[in-house]
Amino acid sequence: MLFNYRDLKEIKHQLEYIDTAIIPVIDVDYRGQLMTIVDQYEIIQLMTMQVENQFKGRVLLIPPVQVQEDYTLATVIAEQLKSYGLKNIMFVTAMSSKLQTTEHHFKVNIFPLETMNDEFKEDMIDNQVKDLMREIIKMWNK
Repeated sequence: MLFNYRDLKEIKHQLEYIDTAIIPVIDVDYRGQLMTIVDQYEIIQLMTMQVENQFKGRVLLIPPVQVQEDYTLATVIAEQLKSYGLKNIMFVTAMSSKLQTTEHHFKVNIFPLETMNDEFKEDMIDNQVKDLMREIIKMWNK
């Protein structure tokens, strides 16, 4: 499920099935790291959208949370979603992220997209999507 009116209207009645939230967390520093932010955002967005599509009706994809050294907002959102009734939280961050959490956490390899053709980019992302899906399935099986 996506974070939109149509999907969220149904979520409260489907919590026994939609029990997992995916929270993308993007580390931002707008003082000169714009290309790094763009790579993180695009890769994590492509990955999480593919996972949501594969697990449609089982996961809720939250809009990306932007952080700067302080990850409080991301952890507060996770706690609020748990209070709402979601049982599982999966944070998705760049490998360089310093997010510390007791929740499930998947770190993504970020690579420069600027000169990469679409086919190669998709291949690179597909491998990580499969790994993320395996981690979510492991989380569900605990």
